[in-house]
Amino acid sequence: MKRKFIAAIAILALIFLAAASVNAQNIIKVGKDINIGNDQRVNNAVAIAGQITVSGLVENNVVTVGGSIVLTNAAVVRGDVICIGGVVVQGNGAQIYGNITEVNSSNISTALSSVFFGDMDAWSWLVDIIYFCFFAMILMLALLMAVLFPRPLNAIVNSIQGNKTKSFFWGFLATLMITPAFMLLVFSFIGIPLIPLAFAAVLLAFMFGFIGVSALLGNFVLTKIFHRQKKSLVRETLLGLILWWFIGWIPFYMGMIIKTVAITIGFGGVILALFLHRYHHAAPPPITGDHVESNIV
Repeated sequence: MKRKFIAAIAILALIFLAAASVNAQNIIKVGKDINIGNDQRVNNAVAIAGQITVSGLVENNVVTVGGSIVLTNAAVVRGDVICIGGVVVQGNGAQIYGNITEVNSSNISTALSSVFFGDMDAWSWLVDIIYFCFFAMILMLALLMAVLFPRPLNAIVNSIQGNKTKSFFWGFLATLMITPAFMLLVFSFIGIPLIPLAFAAVLLAFMFGFIGVSALLGNFVLTKIFHRQKKSLVRETLLGLILWWFIGWIPFYMGMIIKTVAITIGFGGVILALFLHRYHHAAPPPITGDHVESNIV
């Protein structure tokens, strides 16, 4: 649970960046280093692609992604110290009340080597790393879609929002048809070269659908909490993805079942969005009164 919480805290910093409303007691920087002086006191310190040097007091957590953390002799951290992609350097007098978690190439290589010797804990580490990498890939894809291609993402969101039952039905039906469709391609000489393309298309459809469901969930939560908040597709998508991350932790397989239903709905939403797009383009333009009058003449 602690290792999964690593990525959640690190990615959660992006929500504050997207919201563009950083509290003065929280220091969040991207591509820059953070230096907390001896007489300085902050709540949280988060750096992405930057180093954090702590000589003062941090009430909660110190988190860095793509950088290192230096805790001097006078550093006091009442929460956790989480370093992804770097190292944690701790002075003799530094006081850390939480856990120190360090994920870098050394940890990964150690886990990989332990896997070959049958260490079950190493297998758990490896699964968590693969899961985190897959989540990071979806996060990057979601950011690209929300920033560069907002119209297709909005089309998927609208198709899901207006047709939740149909989205689940078409997603479930299409999921059942995946295996027979690939078997048909395997047994047909012409279809064999199309297998990689078909696999990529299905994978992207599932990912786009999950991103659309995440944006819809983020919009629902933000609307309930902040009734007059300014609509932001990036913020909604990021919040939704992180909420699905936490939902996946619900025990007794409930989280997995809920996420499976959401992915199915998203997959069906992509199919409906494609169908509606083609329908609107294929439908003939409406005949106005001028055209009717000219035809009669």
